[in-house]
Amino acid sequence: MEIKYDVLGKIIEGKKTGWYVRFIDDSENTGGFYIYKFEDPDSDEGFDTWLETENDVKGYIYESEWKIEWMQEAESP
Repeated sequence: MEIKYDVLGKIIEGKKTGWYVRFIDDSENTGGFYIYKFEDPDSDEGFDTWLETENDVKGYIYESEWKIEWMQEAESP
């Protein structure tokens, strides 16, 4: 699966189906990667996870059994 950073995606299969997700490469600041998960793309309420490597991010996606539909960048909040 291709990981698109700073692009809104909708989880269409796996854990949290129907939720939205955004991946952030924050390696320059924190040395890792953030995964933001939320039910409503227009809300600030949600959950985040910090992971050290891109391989950790790929493992998180695999374990969550996610299939993600990427949204257009213009539709991102």
